[in-house]
Amino acid sequence: MEGRYEAIVVGGGHNGLVAGFRLASAGMRTLVLERRDFVGGACVTEEFAPGFRASTGAYVLSMLREDLWRDMRLVQRGVRVDQAGPTLNLYPDGARYYLGDDMSENVRETKRFSTHDALTLPVFEEDLNELAAAVMPAFDRGAPNARSRGLHELRDAASWGWLGWRHRKRSVDLAYLFTTSVDRYLSERFESEHVKAALGWHAINDSVAGPSTPGTAFVLLHDHASGDGGLRQWGFVRGGIGVVTQRMADAAHEAGCEIRTGADVDHIITEGNRAVGVALTSGQELRAPIVISNADPKRTFLKLCDPADLPAGFLDKIRNYRCDGTSIKINLAVSALPYVRGLPEGGVQPYHTGIMELNGFNADMDMQQAQALVGIPADPAHIEMCFPTVHDPSLAPEGKHVITIDVNSQPYTLAEGKWDDIKEDRADRVINSIAEYFPQLPGLIEHRQVLSPLDLERLIGLTGGHALHGDMSPDQLLFLRPARGWANYRTPLRGLYLCGAGTHPGGGVTGANGQNAARTVLRDAKAARR
Repeated sequence: MEGRYEAIVVGGGHNGLVAGFRLASAGMRTLVLERRDFVGGACVTEEFAPGFRASTGAYVLSMLREDLWRDMRLVQRGVRVDQAGPTLNLYPDGARYYLGDDMSENVRETKRFSTHDALTLPVFEEDLNELAAAVMPAFDRGAPNARSRGLHELRDAASWGWLGWRHRKRSVDLAYLFTTSVDRYLSERFESEHVKAALGWHAINDSVAGPSTPGTAFVLLHDHASGDGGLRQWGFVRGGIGVVTQRMADAAHEAGCEIRTGADVDHIITEGNRAVGVALTSGQELRAPIVISNADPKRTFLKLCDPADLPAGFLDKIRNYRCDGTSIKINLAVSALPYVRGLPEGGVQPYHTGIMELNGFNADMDMQQAQALVGIPADPAHIEMCFPTVHDPSLAPEGKHVITIDVNSQPYTLAEGKWDDIKEDRADRVINSIAEYFPQLPGLIEHRQVLSPLDLERLIGLTGGHALHGDMSPDQLLFLRPARGWANYRTPLRGLYLCGAGTHPGGGVTGANGQNAARTVLRDAKAARR
């Protein structure tokens, strides 16, 4: 056995780096191991064509905790975020609908579809913002756990109780949001199908749930939480989102954390039902009494662990944890910016600075998700796209641009065929769909990168290609994530902890999972010394 540490973190994604930083800052000799040749996990920026760089996984920054900005000194280290512009929704019937930060503009836009909805929108936004403010403090607390182990967890449980008491007048509204569907929640307030689609498409992101699926209204709350807090919480990182994890690695290193790249963990070493280190695929073994996995729950427990070390009932829960991704990612290298048919051309237009949604209506998205559920890639499908080079021209050669595209309702598990055989055809169809709105696009493409859910699994190590480490549905959130009874970053294997997006509070570039897990590790280590 080589090298003895007090803690080893498996995976150098943003949560793994945060955990390493927090543990090293507390004086623990900590090692972060990253399989690839650079840190970042799903927050990386890579060259996909000569001179063109794009963010392979996450491509916008939202909800990164304020104390991490401060303690890791990310602004001082050069992390800059450009505020995203308005969202332009494009519909099959030719309609267009802008939504941005200016509520008066949003009201004017909405009035084109419905006077009633224009009057309702500000009230709806204010109401959701209030509910989001009630939920956001929960991000920085460990989820309440039935397997409480001491005074700290009782205090945590009490803090959740106090949080609930403070917002008791909204408890019924919160419970309804967690259990009803996006379509029902929106239909109680809005009448226009265009407005409901613009607000409801979030429900189908990284799952096979449709807008009418019970439990999907929570995504509205999550989306408002990500948009609350201004510039540093929602926008495009200059240099790509990989700059954030690079600077996090710098902070962790300065705190005393050792980081090794090109270090692929083969399995977790155990002795007497306890994690005692890791073995690399190179054959090297590294010892530590604490192992923290930033990998998703299925990869951690079904690949890195020996099933004999884990209770059969727990393994059954993990096997049934929903973790199949449903998105194709396409990065395009283009010679110039394309323009929406019928809108002004020349230079950067407002929609180039934000996110574009090529929307069907909620009923269409339900049908597309139903296809994905049975293994059929939907065509047409909801498409999201953005132009990161309008914020940072350095990502492409002078005068050229990068377009990042996310295509929903594309299941990891196919009913027929293989992703390696069909992904280019699917990409061709996607480009044809986009060309209905951007007629110049096909002639501008110089290179493209197509990443199926299977490619995302292979490249980034995401089981099922799921960017959020598992569906964020009510039965996989809070004290149920990743499995009921094991929600507070601990696992049935003593000394083994989780810190990735498969723990509370779920996905998003928050860093909350990493620092909540580190807090739990430090508490347990302190208790063990008594």
